[in-house]
Amino acid sequence: MFADVAGSTAMYENMGDDLARERISKALNSLISISRRHNGNLVKTIGDEILVYFTDIDMAVFAAKAIQEAMEDDRSPETIGVSIRIGMQYGSTILENDDVFGDTVNVAARVASMAKARQILCTQEIAFMVKSGELSNNMRPFDRLRVKGKNEQLDVYLYAWEEEGDITNMATASSFTNPARHDQVKKLVLKYEGKSHTIETDTTSYILGRGKDCDLLVKGDLISRHHLKIEHRRGKFIITDQSTNGTFIRTAEGQEIFLRREEFTVFGSGYISLGKKVDLSDENVIHFLCE
Repeated sequence: MFADVAGSTAMYENMGDDLARERISKALNSLISISRRHNGNLVKTIGDEILVYFTDIDMAVFAAKAIQEAMEDDRSPETIGVSIRIGMQYGSTILENDDVFGDTVNVAARVASMAKARQILCTQEIAFMVKSGELSNNMRPFDRLRVKGKNEQLDVYLYAWEEEGDITNMATASSFTNPARHDQVKKLVLKYEGKSHTIETDTTSYILGRGKDCDLLVKGDLISRHHLKIEHRRGKFIITDQSTNGTFIRTAEGQEIFLRREEFTVFGSGYISLGKKVDLSDENVIHFLCE
C-alpha cells in the first residue's frame, strides 16, 4: 500500500515551507501509526508518502479506511488541509535489506498515481478477495490500468470508504466543490483568440498546450508542450493538469482554482490560464462554457 499526501506542492506554496513540512510530517506519522495498529509493516517513507505491506487483505483495506477517516477529523489541527490518496495491490514481493521489490510494488505505485485526494484505489484481486461484507459491499469498479509488460489491462476498483449519506451530503452541499448539482453538460466550448472550439461528449482526450500536435495550440513561455487534458467522463468534462507550472481556473462565481497534476470537473463558465494566474487582459486566457 502506498499512501501519499495529495497536493503537497500546493501546501508548501500556500502555507510556507516550515508549516507545510510540519503538517506533512505529522500526517505521515499518523499514517504509520494507523498502519501498524492494523498489523501493517512500514517499509519506508518516500518524501510525502509511505510504503507499507500487510499479510492480511482485510486489515490492509481497513487500515486505508482508518487513514482516510483520521484525515477527515476536523477536530485535529494536524489534519486540516491534508488529504491522502491511497493505492494498493496484492501479490508476492521480494523482501531484501529492509526494502521490498517486485511487480506487485510497481503496480501498487501505478494504482496510487491514479488516485486523487481522499480516494482509496486497489486492483481487482483485492476487491474480489476481501472477506468482510462491509468491505466487499463498498468496492466500486473505477478504471483500467495498462501496465508495461502485461498484455491485458488491470481492472482498478475504488473503495467507497465514506458513508453513503456523507457522499450525498458532499454532492449537494456545494456547487463549487461538487458540480454534480449541475445538469449533465452536452458539450464544452472553449473560446481562444476569437475562435470557438467545441468539445463533444464522445471526445476521449482533448489536449491543450504549446505542442504542435495539440488539439488546441496555446502560446506562452510558461506553457508545457502537453499542458492539460480534457476528457468527458460520466456526464462531466474533466480537466487534468499535466504540466510543470500548473493550470489556473477562475469560475464565473469568482472561485480561484489551482491545479498541478490534479483534475477538476468544470461547470458553468469561466476562464482557464495555462502556467500563470488568470488575467483577463492576457490574450492567452481561454474562456470556457458548459452547454
